[in-house]
Amino acid sequence: MIWRMAEIKRKISPMAWMLILSSAFLVIFLVVSGALFLSDMPGSGTRDGSLLMGKGAVGLIEVNGVIIDSKKTLARLEDFEENSKIKAVVLRLNSPGGAVAPSQEIYEAVKAYKKPVVVSMGSVAASGAYYISCGAKKVYANPGSLTASIGVIMEFVNFEKLYEWAKVRRYALKTGKYKGTGAEYREMTPEERELLQTMIDDVLGQFKKAVMDGRKLSAAQVDRIADGRIMSGAQAKTAKLVDELGTLHDAINEAGRLANIKGKPLVIKPDEGRHRWIERFLNDGEDADARSDQRLGGVLQELARLLFGSSSEGLNIRSNATDVAPGIYWLWSGAR
Repeated sequence: MIWRMAEIKRKISPMAWMLILSSAFLVIFLVVSGALFLSDMPGSGTRDGSLLMGKGAVGLIEVNGVIIDSKKTLARLEDFEENSKIKAVVLRLNSPGGAVAPSQEIYEAVKAYKKPVVVSMGSVAASGAYYISCGAKKVYANPGSLTASIGVIMEFVNFEKLYEWAKVRRYALKTGKYKGTGAEYREMTPEERELLQTMIDDVLGQFKKAVMDGRKLSAAQVDRIADGRIMSGAQAKTAKLVDELGTLHDAINEAGRLANIKGKPLVIKPDEGRHRWIERFLNDGEDADARSDQRLGGVLQELARLLFGSSSEGLNIRSNATDVAPGIYWLWSGAR
């Protein structure tokens, strides 16, 4: 018997062995992938995923951390809007704000949503996160939630003196006097500062308009608080920036009431199974938020290499300047 097995092995070519092994790997991959997919499907054993016949549900979407990209939140809103079982959505915000454009995209989606949207503020729902709240049907905050921070910020660093000390000269060829505005190797000119200030003032006007429209406040009422100040949930309630003081549970119940759901509403969370199961194998599930925070960090690391040589490889250089990508932000910097 042993002689026959050895003879069979000699008769099978290396190419055939490769095909056999590849097929076996493919079968294992498909089996494991299918198991992960099914385990993440709604209704796979969690109460949130189960639906009772004839009873609607409230969708729960979380927005956490600095807002750099809107794709994930917009996709979840779209999924819930297409789901006939979901009658309303609660947007749970735990964010200090973030980039202006993604915040505007989420705000516009919430404002135009065909189902009631209720915002529930967690620890922080400031600046760009508060901007998103202005599109909701109703806004809940905990008394100690940190919110408001109606304002705009652009941050820059100036390494000019550090470059001089390191005897590093950096320069640029450009096509116009404003093209190098914000470069880290020199001080801004007065004209550049005026240009940027005019731009962020325009963006502040966009923020204030959203607050006036969403909260039904006058321009004078908004102007009094649109200076970047942070507020507690209780203070925001007094300033009419939120509707009610309450928990996530309260917000879910209110969403159910607005959607005419009888009794305690069921809660559905986003279906990660259909969209992200394959990322566990391909390691491509990193958010755009995390991928976009590295530009200036590279400059700092290179400068450290020039100053300290190979010993800088062990340094983990990080500052507020590297926390978020360059850009214009509705962001409460105190949360970083």
